[in-house]
Amino acid sequence: MVPMTFNTIESFLTYAEARNAKGRFGFDHFKQAMVSLGNPQNDVPCVHIAGTNGKGSTTNYLRSILQTAGYKVGSFTSPHLIIHNDRIRINDANISDESILSYANRYADFIETHNLSMFEIDMLFAVMYFKEQKVDYALYEVGLGGRLDATNIVTPLLSIITTIGFDHMELLGNTLEAIASEKAGIIKPFVPVLTAEPKKVCLAVFNEFCERNHSPLISLGKTRRLEGKEGLRYSYRGYKVHLNTLALYQIKNSATALEAALFLRTQGLVISDEAILKGLEDAQWKGRFEKVSDNPLIILDGAHNAHGIAALKESAKYLPRPLFVVFSALKDKETDKMIHGMLDVTSHLIVTEFDFYRASTVDLMAKDFPVEKVKDPKQAIEKALERSRGGSLLITGSLYFISEVRQKILPELLKRSL
Repeated sequence: MVPMTFNTIESFLTYAEARNAKGRFGFDHFKQAMVSLGNPQNDVPCVHIAGTNGKGSTTNYLRSILQTAGYKVGSFTSPHLIIHNDRIRINDANISDESILSYANRYADFIETHNLSMFEIDMLFAVMYFKEQKVDYALYEVGLGGRLDATNIVTPLLSIITTIGFDHMELLGNTLEAIASEKAGIIKPFVPVLTAEPKKVCLAVFNEFCERNHSPLISLGKTRRLEGKEGLRYSYRGYKVHLNTLALYQIKNSATALEAALFLRTQGLVISDEAILKGLEDAQWKGRFEKVSDNPLIILDGAHNAHGIAALKESAKYLPRPLFVVFSALKDKETDKMIHGMLDVTSHLIVTEFDFYRASTVDLMAKDFPVEKVKDPKQAIEKALERSRGGSLLITGSLYFISEVRQKILPELLKRSL
C-alpha cells in the first residue's frame, strides 16, 4: 500500500526506484497524463537534446552559456552522478529534498493513477519545478532513444541530435539507420534540428524526417584544434574557444552548444560572444574525463558504450604511463568492443562488478581477454592505485558505476592513502 505522504527523501526515492519501467518502452500513457494537467511543459521555452553520446555534456555547455548570458536555466539530465537531485537543476544548482518531497506528496495519487515510472516521475517534477520557479529556458536531455522517451512531450525551440552509435540495440534496433530513426523521433514540425553527426547514413535519415516535418537541418561545421598549455583550445566559425578539460571529445560537444547558442540568437535571445566563450570555458561536467586527484592522477569517465570508449581512447593516449584502467559496464552493452578499445591504449586493464540490477559480471565481460578480473570494485581500484604510482588511473564504464566510485569508493580509499 502506497503511503499517503512521504516524510523523507529516502522513502520517496525507494518508492520511485521500485517503479522502474520493467521493460515498458513507450510514452503514450505519460503524454495523456500530461494532457490531463494542461501540458505544463509548453509553458517554458526549451531545447531538446538527444544522441548516443555527448548529450549530457552538450546540455551542460549550453546551460553554462545561457546562464552566463544572464538567463535562468533549468536542466534535466540522467542518470544522476552524485545524488538523485542532480537530475533536475536550475543554474546548475540541484533541486532540494524539500521540493522533491513537496512534489512527491502533491502527485502521489497522480503517479499511481497513471502508473508512472521513475523517469516519468522525474520528468513530471522537472516540468513543474521549472514552470513554478519561472525559469527563462529549460534544457531536456533524452533518457533513452528519443521517439518514445518521456521527454518527447516537449515542443522545443531547437532539437539537437549529437552523434549516433550502437547502444540499447534491444530497444532501438541493430542498424545505424534504425537507431537514427529512433533519435530522429524527437523532430517536431517546423522545429529546426542541429546535429553533430557526420555519418551519411544517419544524415540521410535526419534529412528524411526533416523534410517530412518541414524542419530545417543544421549540421555542425568543422573545428580546428589549436595549441595550448592548459586545457583544450580550438577554433570554430571564427571563435577561439578554451575548455577546462583534457577530453578531446568535448570539442565536438562544446561546439554543438556554441552552434545552438548562435541559433538561439536568431530567435531573439541576447547572447554575447563573450558569454559564449566564458560559458564554455567555465563549464564543468562531473564524470566526463574528470580529474579527481592529482597525486595519484585519477580520471573518471562515464564512457558507457563502445562509441564512448572510442572517443575516450583519443584522450587516454596522452595520460602518463603506466596507465591502469578499471572498467565495468551494464549487461546490455557491447563490452567486447569496449574492452578491445581499452586494450588499444593499455595492457593493464582490470574488469570489475558493481551492485546494480542491470550490471554485468566479470566473467561475462572478461571472457578470454588478457585482463585481470576482480569482482569487488573497491579491491579492483585499490590494486590499480597501488600499481599505477607515478602514472595514472582511469576508471571508466557505466555512469552508474562511476557514480558509485565517486560517492563511496574513492573518498574512502583516498582518505586512507593520505
